Amino acid sequence: MRFDGIDMAALERDLIALRREFHRYPESGWTEFRTTARIITELEKLGLSVRFGPSIHVREKMHGLPSDEVLEECWQRAMRETDRPELVEAMRGGYTGCITEIEGALPGPTVGIRVDIDCNDVEEADDPKHIPAAEGFRSTHKNCMHACGHDAHTAIGIGTARLLCACREKLRGKVILVFQPGEEGLRGAASLTATGAFSGCDYFFGGHVGLLRDKRVGMVAASGHGFLSSTKLDVTFRGVPSHAGASPELGKNALAAAATAVLNLLAIPRHSAGASRVNIGTLQAGTGRNVIPGEAAMTLETRGGSREINEYMEAAARRVLQAAAEMYDCGCEIRFMGSAGDIVCDKPLVARVIELLGTVDGVDEVLPDVDFGGGEDVTTMMRDVQEHGGQVTELVFCMALKAPHHNNYFDVDERVIGLAARVFATLALEVEKP
Repeated sequence: MRFDGIDMAALERDLIALRREFHRYPESGWTEFRTTARIITELEKLGLSVRFGPSIHVREKMHGLPSDEVLEECWQRAMRETDRPELVEAMRGGYTGCITEIEGALPGPTVGIRVDIDCNDVEEADDPKHIPAAEGFRSTHKNCMHACGHDAHTAIGIGTARLLCACREKLRGKVILVFQPGEEGLRGAASLTATGAFSGCDYFFGGHVGLLRDKRVGMVAASGHGFLSSTKLDVTFRGVPSHAGASPELGKNALAAAATAVLNLLAIPRHSAGASRVNIGTLQAGTGRNVIPGEAAMTLETRGGSREINEYMEAAARRVLQAAAEMYDCGCEIRFMGSAGDIVCDKPLVARVIELLGTVDGVDEVLPDVDFGGGEDVTTMMRDVQEHGGQVTELVFCMALKAPHHNNYFDVDERVIGLAARVFATLALEVEKP
C-alpha cells in the first residue's frame, strides 16, 4: 500500500529523531514517566484524545512494581526532565503508559496495535564504535538503556498514529493504539488488560524489531511461534546474623540457604513435553567477611514451551526454595513479579497479513512464521482478545543485529522504524476486506 500525499522521507526523519530522544532518556518498567508524557504530546498534536494514569490500570495487577523509593526517585528525575509536569504528576506511583483511539470515517472492525516503551537495566557502552555514543544520543540515565529496541517501538507507534490520522477518510472502524509500560519482566500487560481495554478487538497486532540473526531490514515475519510461558519471582531468605568466629552456632545462614537453592534450582529435571528453563539472574547476600549472612535476595525466572510446562517448573522452583530455607532454618519470602503465557497466532489473520505485507513499500521478503524463542508480555493481551472472539498475531520486523538484545552495544537499524509504521498502518486500514 502507498500513502500518497505523505512526505514519507520527512516522516521517517522525524521518527528517527524521536527514537533517538527516547534512547537518550530511557526509563525502566513502571517509571516511564517522561517517555509517556512525550508520547502524549505527540499524539495530542494529531488531535487525538489520550487516556493515561490510574484510569487505564488495575492496581493489584501492576506486577513487579519497583520500591516506593525507586518510584519516587525516577518520578523526581522525570519532573526535572519533562516539559509537561502536569502529565508526569498524574502518573505518580507508577501509572505509566497510555492508550489512544483513532476513529475512522467508515464503519468497520476494531483493531488493536500494541507497542512497548520501557528500557532494560543495562549500562550503555561508552565507545566511539557504538553509534549512540558516537552521535550523542547515548543514555543519560545510569544503568538504563534501550537494549531491546523499545525506543524504536515507541517511535513506530507514533508513526503509525500519524499515518492513520492522515488516512482517516479511508479507515474503517477504529484503531486502539496502546503504548505499554513494563514489558521487561512481563509486568505491564496484565493491569492494562484487566480493564477490558482490548476485549472488543476484532484483530490485534504486536510486533518486535530484530530478534532474528542473519536477517535484514525489508524482511518481515507475519507471525511467530515458540512463545515461552514464563514466571518471574523475587525471593528473600531471612536468617540470623552472628559472629562467624565467636558464635557461628547462633547464626542462621541465609546465604547458605540461597546457595543451596541455586544448585537445586538448576538441577530441576527438565520436562519431556517441550522446552523448560530456569535461570537465577541475581543473588545478593551478606554484610561482611566475618558475619554469618542474615539475609539473601535472589531474582529468578522459570520458562516453559507451554503453560503446563512452566507451571511444572514454577512449582518445582517454589518447592526447592522452601526446602533450602528449611534446611538452614531460615525464612523464605517468595514474591510474584510477573508472567506471560504461550500463544498460537490465528491462521486466517496470518494469511491476510502475508497477503498485505506484499503491498507495503520496503517489504521485499515475507516470512510466514518464525520461532520467537522467548517470552513476550503482549501474549497476555493477545490471549484476552482470543478469549473474546478476536484474532491475533505478532510480527517481527527484521534487521541486522550489531549486538544481541539486552547487550550494552545493542543498536537499531533505524530504517526499520518507517517500514514498521507503514506495515502497522496498512494492516489497520486493510485487514478486513470491504
